[in-house]
Amino acid sequence: MTDFYEWAQAEPRALARYVRPQDLAAEFRLPTYINRLDLLQAEGPKGLAGALYERIARLGLNYDLAPFDPRSGVVQKIRTPAHILAEGRATCLDLAVSFAAACLENDLLSLIVTVEGHAFAGFSATRTRQKVGRAPKALAWTKGLLDDGAVLQELAGQEFVLVECTGLVRSLSLNATLPEGQGRDASGAMSYERACAAGAEQVAGSIQVGAVPVAGQRRFLYALDIHDLQVNQGFAPEAEAPADTSPGAGGREGVSIRSAGDVHVGGDLTGRDRITTTNTTHTGDTITVGDISGSSGIAIGAGASATVTTGVGAGDLAAAFALVYQSIQARPIDPGVDKAEIVETVQRIEKEAGKGAAAEAGKLERWAKNIAGMAPDILEVMAAAFAGPATAAGTILKKVIERARGG
Repeated sequence: MTDFYEWAQAEPRALARYVRPQDLAAEFRLPTYINRLDLLQAEGPKGLAGALYERIARLGLNYDLAPFDPRSGVVQKIRTPAHILAEGRATCLDLAVSFAAACLENDLLSLIVTVEGHAFAGFSATRTRQKVGRAPKALAWTKGLLDDGAVLQELAGQEFVLVECTGLVRSLSLNATLPEGQGRDASGAMSYERACAAGAEQVAGSIQVGAVPVAGQRRFLYALDIHDLQVNQGFAPEAEAPADTSPGAGGREGVSIRSAGDVHVGGDLTGRDRITTTNTTHTGDTITVGDISGSSGIAIGAGASATVTTGVGAGDLAAAFALVYQSIQARPIDPGVDKAEIVETVQRIEKEAGKGAAAEAGKLERWAKNIAGMAPDILEVMAAAFAGPATAAGTILKKVIERARGG
């Protein structure tokens, strides 16, 4: 199993794929002497989540930053639970993903929330996976994603219990003006009750809802309904943890990306624990796709450049798709085609290609032709990005993309 999950940040919903209860180590699970059904009946979802929190907090883990990755801003590396234990350290996103997985395994409806520079988790206080029912403010969610901070503020404390997951680890270096840096003991630890209070504070007054932020606020990005995304929206975890495609892993050469443009794809979520987003108004910039066959690089937008140092090998399809998503996000605004529509079509291609030799060429070609009709520049990026794969899926992709290019 890999030490890290690799999340292509151009699709926030894909983060749900890495909330994987099957990857949890015993230390992240309730001990066998605790009957979770009895605990749930006696103390409700908050009591059950509290037992999980205390279990993990007793491990004595430390807060840390994400390791350096040259693809920062495009692909986010997230430590697996096993790697968190091995290193004894984790970022806020590492912890939010693992805690959400622990809650999900125990039938709690998990939530992951991201704000500018930070991530934390939560769960429903009124519903479980066994009794999902209709969620309050269901129409405010778009395919498992909520991007309205005011709605989350309304639901916090009523429908959702939000948990500051850095409370699971020790730290005396977090910003004391923000909720995650407050209420820690002398060792840097945070109690469960304080973690829940800090989670509530994150949305009650610390996220920007209006147009102009005030001191101490951070911009709300989105909340993810993990159960809905995995069960209804096509973001179920893969059967096996994805292979480690970090540079040098398993003897494979990595993919490095250098960007001189002004567009950051979702930013670097907790990789060095920050999210950077740039609101860029495009006024007619032309996207230029350079010759990247043979991995010579991609140029996107004014002054932007990217270098792919090696061909895309069998384990690097995800990195190639990350380049495609980056290109989509860097496109100038097109009133005729929403970026979300392009992303959704590429996701279908990525999911089908993930089946390897079992991928259906007919579906792939149909979707590739849809891309050709909506955004021919993105099809050109795809043609270049998949020029190198030697896998069965890569070979199929090259053929269908070439046919789509030819009309």
